Amino acid sequence: MTVTAPETDRLNAFMGIDTVAGKPGTVSFRQPLGTWCVDHRGRTTVGSVGVLTDVVLGAAPHLVWRGQGRDTRSVLTQLSASTANPMPARGDLHGTGRAVHVDDSTALSTAQICDDAGDLVVQLTGRSMVVDRPAVFDSFADASGLARPTPEPWTDPSELADRTGLDTVFGIAAGTVARGPLAGLLDLRVGAVERGRVAAVVPPAEWMANPMGTVQGGVLVSVAGTVAELAAQTLTAAGQEYRLLNLTLDYLRSPAAPGPDLLVDARVTRAGRRLASIDTNLTAPDGTVLVRAQASVQLLAS
Repeated sequence: MTVTAPETDRLNAFMGIDTVAGKPGTVSFRQPLGTWCVDHRGRTTVGSVGVLTDVVLGAAPHLVWRGQGRDTRSVLTQLSASTANPMPARGDLHGTGRAVHVDDSTALSTAQICDDAGDLVVQLTGRSMVVDRPAVFDSFADASGLARPTPEPWTDPSELADRTGLDTVFGIAAGTVARGPLAGLLDLRVGAVERGRVAAVVPPAEWMANPMGTVQGGVLVSVAGTVAELAAQTLTAAGQEYRLLNLTLDYLRSPAAPGPDLLVDARVTRAGRRLASIDTNLTAPDGTVLVRAQASVQLLAS
């Protein structure tokens, strides 16, 4: 069975993701990198490929169910990402997902995202669950009405070399330091900032929606990962680098897209000399917890 267009075509088209090949249990995608998906330092991060993480994990079991003649819809209930080699700044990323267990209602998938040289950059694991939700888009493959905005600027790290991480994140909140293209795409607005904590707001937009009209899980990866990294940055000295090592999301409820603001709160729960642990919650305005995320971030020697 060959696959040319999975259900997520609309969101894939928005992010520039192409289907490469697919059969029941295995599927491959390609995503180009560019200035529109980097952070405030001009770096490619896990958040840059959030949508790809969801697509490559969710499509593989979906094709198994489709091969069984089942017209199912499924969502990820948990997603874990671990970084390996450095993320490239340009070129393509190549994701291959495999369904390692599929039953009538759940599935377990693994995936690898590699650079053009074939080097692993992100290792993924995901749990999917079949849901009884109707599609809300008549033609989810139609992305003609969606267009990425002009990328917002980022700041060359050399211009921030004399500022502590806390001062830099304060600057993002105040608007004196550019929030970067990825945060601009998400319209992520940093609010309260203190050492070891960052709060932000993201308004769910139409482009973020899956066929069921809720925010795609990979977009939530981008949100949680971006804010967790900012919380880690508040711990860094001037010129000190940091790197996300692991990120796990538990999806509790699905926010509507478009819909009410997502309130994001990332707090450092443990900070050593080389490693910080961060808990991030995404909540609705009424306080309902939508996503719980845990991250570990490496604090590199300055």
